[in-house]
Order: sequence, then structure tokens, then C-alpha cells
Amino acid sequence: MEIQNSFQKTNRFFPVVPIIAALAICLFLTQAAPAATVNIDLNTTNQTIRGFGGMNFPRWIGTLTDAQVDTAFGNGSGQIGFTIMRIDVPPDDYLWSGEVAAAKRAIDNHGAIIFASPWSPPASMKTNGSTELGSLKVSSYGDYANHLSGFANYMSTHEAPLYAISLQNEADFLPDPPYESCLWTPSEMRTFLDNNASVIPVRVIAPETVHYKSDWYNALSSASELDIYADHLYGGSPTSVSKEHWMTEHLDTNTDWASVLATGKEIHDCMVNNYSAYIWWYIRRSYGPMDESGNITKRGYVMSQYAKFVRPGYVRVGATDNPSSGVYVTAYKSGGTLVIVAINQNSSSREVTFSPSGGSVSSYTKYETTSSNNLSDMGSVGSTDTLAASSINTFVGGYPGDLNYDEKVDFIDFAILGQDWQTIYDIYTLADIADNWLYGA
Repeated sequence: MEIQNSFQKTNRFFPVVPIIAALAICLFLTQAAPAATVNIDLNTTNQTIRGFGGMNFPRWIGTLTDAQVDTAFGNGSGQIGFTIMRIDVPPDDYLWSGEVAAAKRAIDNHGAIIFASPWSPPASMKTNGSTELGSLKVSSYGDYANHLSGFANYMSTHEAPLYAISLQNEADFLPDPPYESCLWTPSEMRTFLDNNASVIPVRVIAPETVHYKSDWYNALSSASELDIYADHLYGGSPTSVSKEHWMTEHLDTNTDWASVLATGKEIHDCMVNNYSAYIWWYIRRSYGPMDESGNITKRGYVMSQYAKFVRPGYVRVGATDNPSSGVYVTAYKSGGTLVIVAINQNSSSREVTFSPSGGSVSSYTKYETTSSNNLSDMGSVGSTDTLAASSINTFVGGYPGDLNYDEKVDFIDFAILGQDWQTIYDIYTLADIADNWLYGA
């Protein structure tokens, strides 16, 4: 009887073991992972940001209306905050007037910069006598330089001056079926830069290849007339170079949330590879940042997480760019402002802790875009915060301890007007303020 009872007790114990083990595993899996630390070094500086934007192409899809220009390039509520407009250089000068109105409004009302890309030289300058396919005749190099110069001067005369002009859209590609295009080799473009580009009165961009290609960069980068190296992202990945670098065209027609959030990750990839600008294809398109009715799309809100806050002149600073799996971070500064953009591509939330050096930041204002939120103001958060699942987030904070004296006084004046006493305290102790008033230190 004693042996039987012992066996029964043992039998009752065995089923408990796997249950306890399962509970322990569940407890382990459900415990929150520790916050990933993002070290931010305000003293490590990288590229200067020129901005973010897209293409206005009046000849192909009609120009942006005034209201659409304001939505794209304004930086107020319900606006994207773009700062760069790409336009076309029509091959025929009688079409140039169509490029003026939207560009002028973006400049005058919103301080945007404009650059222009030609799809083809005039047909008379081409080897095949057509704006589609073919190449630029060597004997027409001088005429083509004057053509580009003429367009830049025309835009300036009509109060829509260009910041820069490209030599050719996708110089390495002939489309099939054909549309306006012109094929160059790296050596041909280098010859043009060395011998003809000096007459162009604005910055020169080249080669806008379909993606980064080392042979093109090696051929062109040392040309004295080349100001900005540019390429697209079709079939390639962002690549860091030593010259100022712009990504001047890409598109993705998918509009599901994962694809849209991937655009944010693509911008991140460009930024960590030292690109100074990111330019989408059509501004107004169902798959672009604005739909055909002029409404901001989910992709527009994702791009806005960069464009509204990382303004021209901001400098990217050192930051842990991939602090945990599926989380991607970049950081930027200007004066006493620190902007952090953090993407979480995971299907569950992730916690991060921002740890800046070179300046003290006590709190941030957080903005979030998810599948259900659009650039939502999430209020003030501390150095540790939770990134929602599948989200892009922007954190804006001040580090006034890094400002010089004049900047500190301006910061205090602004804070007093807003009765932001905590900001004033963060800038100086009362003793510091008194000391500076007395001695102007």
C-alpha cells in the first residue's frame, strides 16, 4: 500500500513539471526587453542637410496648384514641410514658362530651393535627331551648355532662380518603351564638365544615374565644375561618398503601411550614408506624398517626420543608428536644437533611451506616425520612451548649455515671452544669469 501511494504521489508530481517550465518561459517572453541605448554625440558632425522634397512636372501631369504648393512646402499644421522642389528643363524653350509659377510660389512663400533636371537636350543637338533615346552630339556640347545656362537665366529673370541644374536625368539609361532620354558615358560627361560647364551660372548636379555606380563617381567626382554628386535608388542602395551627395529620385507604388514605413527607412539609409538631400518622384500622385486631390498621404506623413523638423542647415551628428533589431535612429542639430528620428519596424513596441553627450537634454517633444496616427503630437517625454509598433517618431529637444552667450540670451527672451520658466532654468541657474548680466560673460 505504501509503495502504491508513493507511485501515485510521484505520478501526480510529473505533470506539474512541464506546466511550471511553460509558465517560466511565458514569463520570460512577456517581460519587457531592456531599453536600447542610443548614444548621441553632439560633437561628432557629419553632412549638412539641404532638405527633402519631390518633383513638379507640368509637361507630364500638370503643375501643382497654389494650394498644393502650400501643402507640400509650407511647414505649418496640415503641411508636409518640404524644402526642395525638382523641376524639368524642357527641351524646347517655348515650354519654359510652365516651370515658373509653382517654383516661384515655393520660393517666395516657403523659402524652398529649386533644382532642374533635363530629360533630353533639344532634338537638333542629338545624334538621332529625337528627344527620345540617342546621345548628345560632341559638336553640340557648347550649344547644350548654353541651353542649360539659358534656362537658368530664364528662371532667374522670372523670379524663380535655380539653386542648381543637372546635366541629365539618368544619364546611364535608355528606356524601353522609349521616352525623353539621352545616353552618356562617364568620360563624355567628364569632358563636358571640364570643357563646357563653366558657362552655367548655378551649381551643377550630375550624373543622376539610376543608382550609385563607382565608375561614374570615379570619373566625375574630381571635376572642378561639379558641385553636387547625385543618383537615384532604382536597383541600388545608398552609398557614402566624399562629395556632397543627393538622392534625387525614387518611387514605390505600393501604399500599404509596411511599404510606406519602408520609405522612412530608406531616408534613414540615405542619411547614415551622408546624403544631404532626399527627393521623391512626383509630389502629387496616389503613391506619393500627396494624392491627386491635394491631400497628404501616409507616405507624406512619413516623409514629414524628417522634413518638418530636420530643416536646411541642420547637421547630422553621431548616433547609434541601429540600437536594436528593427529600430533605426538618426540625430541632427542646429544651434541649440536636437532632432532625433527613430523608426521601429517591429510588430511590437520597443523602448529606447537617448543618451546625448556634448549637451544636456532633459525632455523632448515627440511626434508619431503609425498606421493610425498622422504626425501626432505625443507631448513631452523624457530620455527613455517607447516606440509604438511599426512607427516613425521624431523627438525635438533643446540643449541650451551648448549655445554661445548671444544665443542663450535669445533663447531666454523667447522663453520669457512664452513664460517657459523651466527652459530658463535649464539654460542658466539664477547665479549664471546674474553673472552674465553683470559681466556680459
